[in-house]
Amino acid sequence: MSQTLTASGSTLEPPIDTKMPHLPGLDGLRGVALVIVLLYHHGVTWMTGGELTVSMFFTLSGFLITRLVVNEWAKSGTISLKNFYDRRIRRLFPASFFVLMAVVIIWTLFPGSGRRLAFWEWMSGMSYFENFYLQSAGKSYGGLFGLGNPVQHLWSLSLEEQVYLVFPVLCLLMLRGRYSRAAVWRFFKVLSGLALLGILLGAYNRTHVPLWSHLPVVEAKCSDSSCAYYATEVRVGEFLMGSAFAVFWSAWSYVPRVTEFLRRPIVAILSWPFLIISYIVWFKIGWRNQWGDVFFPWSVFFNAFITMAFIALAHTGVGMGRLLAWKPAAWMGQVTYTVYLVHWPTFMFWDSMRLNLDLPKIHIPLTDWETTDGFWHFVFKIAITFTIVCLIYYLLENPVRKKEIWKGSRLYVWLVAMTLVGVIFAVVGNDRRTAATDVLSVLDEQALAMQKEALASLPDLGENPPDVSPVDSDLPARMMMVGDSQSWVLAAGLDDWEASNQVINQPSPGVGCGIGENTRLKYLGIDQDKRPGCTEWREALSPIVQKFQPNVVIIVGGGADLSDRQIPGVEGWSHIGETQYETWLLQQFAAFTDIMTSSGAIVIWFSMPLVDPPYVSGETGKPPFAEGDPARTQRYNELIEQFADSDERVVFADLAAQVKAHPGGEFEPKMRPDRTHIDLKYAPELVEWIDATIRDVYATR
Repeated sequence: MSQTLTASGSTLEPPIDTKMPHLPGLDGLRGVALVIVLLYHHGVTWMTGGELTVSMFFTLSGFLITRLVVNEWAKSGTISLKNFYDRRIRRLFPASFFVLMAVVIIWTLFPGSGRRLAFWEWMSGMSYFENFYLQSAGKSYGGLFGLGNPVQHLWSLSLEEQVYLVFPVLCLLMLRGRYSRAAVWRFFKVLSGLALLGILLGAYNRTHVPLWSHLPVVEAKCSDSSCAYYATEVRVGEFLMGSAFAVFWSAWSYVPRVTEFLRRPIVAILSWPFLIISYIVWFKIGWRNQWGDVFFPWSVFFNAFITMAFIALAHTGVGMGRLLAWKPAAWMGQVTYTVYLVHWPTFMFWDSMRLNLDLPKIHIPLTDWETTDGFWHFVFKIAITFTIVCLIYYLLENPVRKKEIWKGSRLYVWLVAMTLVGVIFAVVGNDRRTAATDVLSVLDEQALAMQKEALASLPDLGENPPDVSPVDSDLPARMMMVGDSQSWVLAAGLDDWEASNQVINQPSPGVGCGIGENTRLKYLGIDQDKRPGCTEWREALSPIVQKFQPNVVIIVGGGADLSDRQIPGVEGWSHIGETQYETWLLQQFAAFTDIMTSSGAIVIWFSMPLVDPPYVSGETGKPPFAEGDPARTQRYNELIEQFADSDERVVFADLAAQVKAHPGGEFEPKMRPDRTHIDLKYAPELVEWIDATIRDVYATR
């Protein structure tokens, strides 16, 4: 151990162990966790967790930062705030300022296609205020995966920077002038108490707005667990658990014995299943799946102890620690911060282009897996991300940190210059970015144009148009298929059937619309005031029916009816399964049927097959989706059948049962490549069933 010189000239043994070996295993731990984050942000649907790896980073940061601080105190008897902040600035600011500047320039030069970035969104990232901005603006964490912004991921960096402003001051106040083991253990108790308080605040914030929202002027508009997820006062608990462990590990006299015990062969062997179990936890436990009710406080609390166990095992260099110390994994850990900064805007920009790669599907040996478009998109996104990461890390971030470039005050000159360039683009280009069309406004325009085109292209029927097909009197002359995009895709699959039976089939879908009127809803995880284009679709249906005069109307779909909605006369959110919502929905069924039968048509209402919508960056939130909930779908179909039994104009037909009975299963890849829409080309038995259903209903008209 090193010794510290006292004021009287004598020397004291440091009250803690000042040895700080570099632990490649911790680098590797960060690297492998980073892979989970990248997959999670790519929207891999089988990974419903991922948030806990962020929690792990908080705890690990707390440990590493605290070890540096207490080690400095043990060697010198004090803590230099100047040196601490200089190290943090050199480590964090150059790369983040550069990425923020590049993002605002690129988003200004290439706006639209889902690429939006408001001035205050960018400024909150630049000022390390992103998490508070998201809370005050009512931005849900799910919005990160939908209509988010390219700097929204910086909420966690903002949170850590806020902690860094206060934490070294707390350390200095607790330790300065108290050079003893007793002071160390008091510090440990304070950190542990504050950590526990933060963890408990997570349970409070999960159902309440943050405490600071009760102050004058400021207000948080967040709801649900987002109030806890973004809260500094909550997430600091995970950081402080790592800090407390750093103090404990430095001061506890039994640490050498514990380390030797962990090096025993049996413990080294057991470390492997521990690694596997831990990664299963990180893959599966998230606050947006079935673990949401316990994510705060229990999941993050438990995860902090998992992280501490990894830290302890990393000191041994045996067992799974050897794997984590593998150079490629350790390198990933070293560039984690740069990847964190770069990957999200890169992913967003790539996804916003909506490229159809159409690359070959390669069979994976010894499995039934094939490479998908999503796989190839991930490959390209990762390749671009790491190319940018290497350039920033080796040409800017690492040289600045080692003081090879931007020495002394030059660092601050460059930081100011990047800030000014970014601010200029943020201000001057704000109108250009916000006025550009995005996916929602494009859908609005497309829906309106589609309805106008459909109305204009309808045939002129003349007087007394025929009611039956010219080749088969059991079939109608004219048929409409309405509903959401499911009706559109099914209609396209009936082209050959229409031609051979000389039935005119007019599809009139409302993409992403429900049968219920357009209200505020959470559709595929995105909170929207209204579904784009759905109001125009509903308004166009009546004139289309009057002009086309269908003999049969087939209704299929309406997935937005399964979403959480805000409906007239009901406070807050409601959904299928609640009496008030179902009463409202049955009224909507009746109003919709009135429109469809206004020219005398018979309505055949298909049950809705179970869907499993894919994640699409810029268009959806993060799975699982309410619209794919089997219980909601089943109840929706029960309501359709109940309504059909009560209205003689409507006949219920169980399409969902027919899809489920498909030989390859209801999600057979060829029939349902996106696990939502049905390609009738690969389900000829469904065409036969639709034909038989129409005949049975129309023949008895």
